[in-house]
Amino acid sequence: MTSLKIITEGIKMNKLSLMIAWRYLIGTKHEKNISTMVLICFLGILIGSFALALVAAVMNGFEKVTHEKMQSIHAQIIAHADNQPLNFKKIKDVLQKEFQTIKSIAPSTTKQIIAQADEKEGYNLVSLTGVDPHAAQDVSNINSKIKTSISPQRSIASILQKKTVLIGDLLAKNMKVSIGDEIHLFFSSDEKIKRKKIRLDQEPVIVGGTFKTGIDEFDNGLIICSLDLIQKMFPDIGITQIGIKLKDNANEKKTIARLKKRLKHLDVFSWKELYPALVEALQLEKYAMFLILALIILVASMSIISLLFMQINQKRADIAILRAMGMPSKHISQVFLYVGMSIAIIGSTVGLALATLAGWFLEKYPLIKLPDVYYVTHLPCKMDFSIIVAVFIVVLALSFLSTWIPTRRIRSIYISHVLRFEG
Repeated sequence: MTSLKIITEGIKMNKLSLMIAWRYLIGTKHEKNISTMVLICFLGILIGSFALALVAAVMNGFEKVTHEKMQSIHAQIIAHADNQPLNFKKIKDVLQKEFQTIKSIAPSTTKQIIAQADEKEGYNLVSLTGVDPHAAQDVSNINSKIKTSISPQRSIASILQKKTVLIGDLLAKNMKVSIGDEIHLFFSSDEKIKRKKIRLDQEPVIVGGTFKTGIDEFDNGLIICSLDLIQKMFPDIGITQIGIKLKDNANEKKTIARLKKRLKHLDVFSWKELYPALVEALQLEKYAMFLILALIILVASMSIISLLFMQINQKRADIAILRAMGMPSKHISQVFLYVGMSIAIIGSTVGLALATLAGWFLEKYPLIKLPDVYYVTHLPCKMDFSIIVAVFIVVLALSFLSTWIPTRRIRSIYISHVLRFEG
């Protein structure tokens, strides 16, 4: 019964502290100096949380859009054995039976060839990648990058037929070809290379479509064909690479670690390992920008310290009376803690709401154009729930620290002195 009584009294005290804090906060409108400080604190937290959340969303947008662009050709996870032929059927059975997190699997093969559109035109050294058309569109975003197509569906499955290929947009311009034109592929197998002479075979194909990824490596140097066509040109090549796409909730790092352990003879890695410098630079930029802009929140929370010092000094008589009536210093400190945290919570909530609205507007209406040096044409913005939570936690943590510092002064107030000379 005694412990229950203590808990009940504690709840009552907390409610009393909250009620007094709310009265102090409302009553500031009658005190010009205090009301101005409250407004400054509120606007500082609002603008700081708005700027931090919006910039974090823009940096997140840059990272995601760049990842989407770089992954347009590559699968999420890549497995190969130094271009050696793989037993795809056996590996596929193992992956489907033992790895429930895998969504799609696609085989592919790549060779270096020479492409020519006309005898009068020059030669182009390109990569020829043979894929399973139906499986390839399940593990990559290539369908969304198709610019022109011989088929109205604009899908890789509908374009890649027996002798139809998909080529990069810049390569098509350099070769001066369009949909339906014939080009010639020159190639040579290893056994036809004797001493200093190389005998080239020729395969005529039809341009069935063009794609544009925004990356010169692909747009100016890649031709995609069916596995049947590349295996006809290189009968002994087989399948040399496997692309894997995971389910949405799968953990990529853990899956790769399991694949490496299970498929010991294969080199398994994420597509991000193909561009380590770019991926790390984007991550560093995102986190560094977040930490730098968090200083705005720190500066804004400093104004809460000034506000509470002013209010504690002004309410010295009230504090002395409350302590004389038996209210513990802990609960009196809670009064001013509630005042500071109320400003922080309301200001950050409004700021985050405005940042979410601004992020949605920038995402739906990409009005801000970017120069050609970037991988995107417009300013990207991807507001995630994790960004909102992170900003809210940062604001509350810094605001709590700024609120806690001035409340320590309450213990140093002498009741008898205040009641005698200031009451």
